[in-house]
Amino acid sequence: MTAADLRIEAEQSLDQLFDWCCAGSGPPGRPGVFRFVVTTPSGIRTRWVTSTQAGDAVLRDAPGPPNATVLISQADLTRLALGELAGSLAFATDALRIEGDVFLAMAWFDRLRRGPR
Repeated sequence: MTAADLRIEAEQSLDQLFDWCCAGSGPPGRPGVFRFVVTTPSGIRTRWVTSTQAGDAVLRDAPGPPNATVLISQADLTRLALGELAGSLAFATDALRIEGDVFLAMAWFDRLRRGPR
C-alpha cells in the first residue's frame, strides 16, 4: 500500500462518516450551513454540511458563507456520532471548537446523537 492509497482511504473514511451522520437526520430547528475543519491522520480536511427542512447534505465545496465553523478531530467526530461523547462535553473540554453560531451548531450535534443507529 502506498501513501496515496492511505490518503484515498482516509478521504473515503471521512466521507462515510459524514454520510452516516447526515443520513436520516430530521429537519433542523432552523436551516444552516456548517463548515467542518477536521483533523485526520492524513492532514486537515474540510467538509460543508447544509441543513435544510429536507435534511442534511455533505459537500466538499462551500455552498455559501457558513453560519458556523466547527473544528474537530476525526476521532472525536466519530465518538460524537457514536454517542460516546456529548457535544456539550466536547465543547467544554475544547475537543470541539465552534466559531460563529454556537447554538445552531450545538443543535446539529444534538440531532446527530439521535441520528441513525
